[in-house]
Amino acid sequence: MGLLQDMSGLLFPEACCVCGIETQKAERCLCHACRMELPIILSDPLASYPPFAKKFEGLLPLQNAFSFLKFGKGTGTRQILHALKYGQRPELAWLLGYMLAEELLERGLPTVPDLIIPVPMHKAKEADRGYNQAMVFAQGLAEKLACQPSDKILLKKRVTETQTRKNKLARILNMKEVFVLDAERKCDLMDKNIWLVDDVVTTGSTMLASGNLLAEEPIRSLSMVTIAMA
Repeated sequence: MGLLQDMSGLLFPEACCVCGIETQKAERCLCHACRMELPIILSDPLASYPPFAKKFEGLLPLQNAFSFLKFGKGTGTRQILHALKYGQRPELAWLLGYMLAEELLERGLPTVPDLIIPVPMHKAKEADRGYNQAMVFAQGLAEKLACQPSDKILLKKRVTETQTRKNKLARILNMKEVFVLDAERKCDLMDKNIWLVDDVVTTGSTMLASGNLLAEEPIRSLSMVTIAMA
């Protein structure tokens, strides 16, 4: 398998998802130069990202709210998110999860999660894309933090309209009664430090709808973590 992968890399070399330059084998989907230029917005010492936390102030009892990368012109974050959603680059989501976990630990992460739960995609959409980037991101985080990711507890029960051109109120209404907890698995949430993760937070309507379901259960704490915040 390793030989086949090496041969594939020679015949079809990977390109960096940000700059498009051919990457070395060890770099995979993100070249060293672009990694060094990532617009990381984590504080040191570690604290919640204020613009992110403020979105849920008075709405959800969050322990932490972390976003990894700044979203804006010239940052490379736009290309990263586009590659995750439309470029068939699940390995990038895993890498970002692992890198974020490293950064969090270096800055003094106070509480390691027991369970990482991705914002779910409807099964039809996930099958069409081939993966849920939020789940792959969760797997990268969990690998470094030595905890469990699960996409079997929080489920999306219906396909929603695109959120892109909706205002905040319309997005909230669009998310109403979209998510559900699996009746047989929600007991796994009991007394756990839960991280709810997604690729990007915009108005926060999706994470609010998901987070409300989790917060109603007898969990120990709830935190939200994303790759970026728009």
